[in-house]
Amino acid sequence: MCQGRVAAPPLPLAPSSWGKLLQTLADLTGGSQTQHQAAPRPPELDTDSDYGSLESDSESVDDDPFEEFLCADVMQLIEQSLAEAKRGALRCFKLLVPDQLSAQVAEELLRLAASEPCGLRGAVLHLNVEDHKVCRAMDHIVVDCSLPPTFELTLVLRLEVGFWPKVQDLLTSGLSFTPGYRRALRLSPRFRIIKRKLYSPSEVLVEEC
Repeated sequence: MCQGRVAAPPLPLAPSSWGKLLQTLADLTGGSQTQHQAAPRPPELDTDSDYGSLESDSESVDDDPFEEFLCADVMQLIEQSLAEAKRGALRCFKLLVPDQLSAQVAEELLRLAASEPCGLRGAVLHLNVEDHKVCRAMDHIVVDCSLPPTFELTLVLRLEVGFWPKVQDLLTSGLSFTPGYRRALRLSPRFRIIKRKLYSPSEVLVEEC
């Protein structure tokens, strides 16, 4: 039984990422005139002029439309998980995300999936956030529940350290804020991805970005 978020449930369940992908390709090739509504967007993260969404809007390193579609879906699920974690594990009112982070994460996901027999469909993604050397598990995402996973990806995002957290501690020390919550946290543009092939457990790849 699959647990966690599922990016592409097995056919013929609907709606699904895989089903939406097939419909999209059919529309592009003229094979169907059916119109369908876009999937509802997940809760958005807080932004300012320097920080933006985790949803990828850049060109992928992989020209395969199947992979690009699934990667965009996975990025939306990551964004949703982080938005929900603000009042949970992260205990903050805002989570600011660097603009360049989305493109870099999407590029790495596609690159690491390119050599796999089922591509990104065979991935299970574990999402973690690292704060002062403590790694907190946020969520795990099954890209396609209809397939036995062939590899695991552990994405470790990092909170900014240094002057910014100290400023936030001062801002949240007043009575107007919920005790234990920070006003805002920032993700660092640097992250780590760990890849483990399930059919070759001894092979582990760690990418620092």
